[in-house]
Formats: sequence, C-alpha cells, structure tokens
Amino acid sequence: MHELPLVFFTVLAQGTVGLFLVLASLLLFNQKPERKRVLSRFMWLVLALLGIAGALAMTHLGQPLRALNVVFGLEHFSPLSLEIATTGLFGGAVFVYAAMTRFDILAKLHKLVLAGAMGLGVMLVLAIANVYTLATVPTWDSFWTVFQFVLTAFVVGLPMAALVLRAGATGLGVYQKNTDRALATLGFIALGVALAAYPLYVFWLGQVDASLLSRFDYHATLILTRGALLSAGLGLWIIAATRGNNTSVVVSAVSTVLVLVAEVCGRIFFYDTHMLAL
Repeated sequence: MHELPLVFFTVLAQGTVGLFLVLASLLLFNQKPERKRVLSRFMWLVLALLGIAGALAMTHLGQPLRALNVVFGLEHFSPLSLEIATTGLFGGAVFVYAAMTRFDILAKLHKLVLAGAMGLGVMLVLAIANVYTLATVPTWDSFWTVFQFVLTAFVVGLPMAALVLRAGATGLGVYQKNTDRALATLGFIALGVALAAYPLYVFWLGQVDASLLSRFDYHATLILTRGALLSAGLGLWIIAATRGNNTSVVVSAVSTVLVLVAEVCGRIFFYDTHMLAL
C-alpha cells in the first residue's frame, strides 16, 4: 500500500500529541518539584516519537528534499504546508520546554511555553485532518475525518501516557497510581465513544456510496479487527488499573501496542475509502 508511511505518520503523530497533552496537563497542575522533574524528562520521548513520525512521512516523498518547498506553500495556506509547518513548530516548542526545564532556564516562563506547545499540539492534529478534508473526496469531506483523527490522539495517547508513567513509577510514587486510575477512567470514556461512533461512521459511508463497503472483502476484517483490538487493548489496561494493578509496565505495553495496531487498521480503511471514491 503506497500510503502506509502516511498511515503510520498520522497515527503516531496524533498519538504523540495525545501523550504530550496528558503529560503537559499533569505538569501544569503539579507543584511538587520532584514530580515535575520526572514528568519533564518524558518530553524527550515525545520529541523522539515525533521525529520517528516525521521520518516516516518523509519516506512517502519521492524527493524528500522537496519538503523545503513548504515555505512557498505557506503563502497560499496550503494544507500540506500548514501540516509540515505546524509539526515543526510543535516539535520546536516541546524542545524549548524540555531544554528550559533540563537546564533550569527562565523558570517563570516554563508554564507559558508549555501552554503554547499544548496549543500547537492541538493545531497539529487539526492541521493533519485539514489535509484530508477534501471537497473532491466525498468520503473524506465531512466532520468524521476530524473526529477520527482527534479520537486517535485520545485512544493512543492515554494508554501511551499510562505506559510512560508506569515506567517512571519509582520517581512518582503514589501519584503515579492515582494518575493511572484517572487516566483509565478517561480511557473507558474514550473507548465508549469509539465503539459507539464507528458504526455510525460506517453507516454514513454506506449512505455516500451503497457499494463502497462491499468492493474489497478485507474491509470487513479491518473494521472488525480494529474494534476487537481497540477493545482488548484499552480494556486490558482499564481493568488492570481499576483493580489495583497500576504499576505493571508489561500490561501497559501490550495495551499500547494493541491500540496502535487497531488505529493502523482503521487508518488503512480510511485511506482505502479515498481510492474507492475515485
């Protein structure tokens, strides 16, 4: 599939934004210096994941150096140019915050930079969605595109954040366990929204083109696999967290992998609807 690099980029970039928003929210409302130091270190992981996502996107370009043409596209507010520019701005803001906290520079500005990075993270998710909200592609030109991309940030970002916090549990103590349970509650809500909304999305696609879902046999498998893996992945972590197992890294790692694979399946189906609509 030619679009696989973009599948991986969009899922990983949106999940990374979700992870960052969780960590940033915890940092904004946390006053204890030792906890802030531990949480701030995870920003380097955010940068690494964003870098991997960006590298995956670059492999989709026939000539990666042409990505520099983004500067010219900004003049016309090209959606692709805005996506690339927002990715760079978000990554830059996260780097500035990580460097400021690492070397204790201008401590009074830390929260301001962090809030700005949060805003850029939200803008990045919306900028990616804007690339695909095309009037020429009926199956993409709807609020469902934005909804799916925003939802990915939540369903991937929440278990990923739980995994990161469990990995740093030693330095966070009881705070990590309480946070894990709170995140599991949000994960349960996100799972409910995902399972309730996806059938509506599929039904809407059927209204756009009645034959759309019957052209490839594997589409039914993709849809069912996504639902099963998403339920298993989030369910595994949610049940463990609510029953008091709030420190197992293995449980969170398995959960995160299952959710990532689920979202990749859903995104492959999303890209296929473009080809089917042609």
